[in-house]
Amino acid sequence: MNGLNDLARMQVLAGLDLDNPALRRQLDAITERTAVRLGLPISLVSFVLDTSQVFGGSHGIHGWIAAAQGTPVEWSFCANAVTSGQPYIVPDATTDAQQAGNPLVTIDGIRSYAGVPLIFDGQILGAHCIIGTETRTFTDAELAELRDSAEEITALLQNYRLPTD
Repeated sequence: MNGLNDLARMQVLAGLDLDNPALRRQLDAITERTAVRLGLPISLVSFVLDTSQVFGGSHGIHGWIAAAQGTPVEWSFCANAVTSGQPYIVPDATTDAQQAGNPLVTIDGIRSYAGVPLIFDGQILGAHCIIGTETRTFTDAELAELRDSAEEITALLQNYRLPTD
């Protein structure tokens, strides 16, 4: 996978109507379902840009994160799924070498994370993830649930392509 500022990836993102209220409602419903099925308080559909991640759908976020509907890319757990092209799993963020100093961990209390890439038109646009406020070991069945929902999300995006000239 190329870096976060890969032109082809950014063009695919730019070609989608990510601000569409109907898309947002559908993504919110998927994230709610994922959170409920996996018993975790937070689920997101994140689109990772070059300098930030924006939430296309969310369940369980509050405060400044809900108001901002995203974070700087440097704080993004999901960026790791984008750059690697693989699921990114953090059972205990407080002891994870990469995440322990992340403000989302030190200030906002994230303790566990599992996210799978959202692949659309051959590009990894973001991730579908679940987040916990307690440490957690994620099972193969939970990761399969995330992958299935990610496929549902990318199929849904087909309906929200912007018109081309």
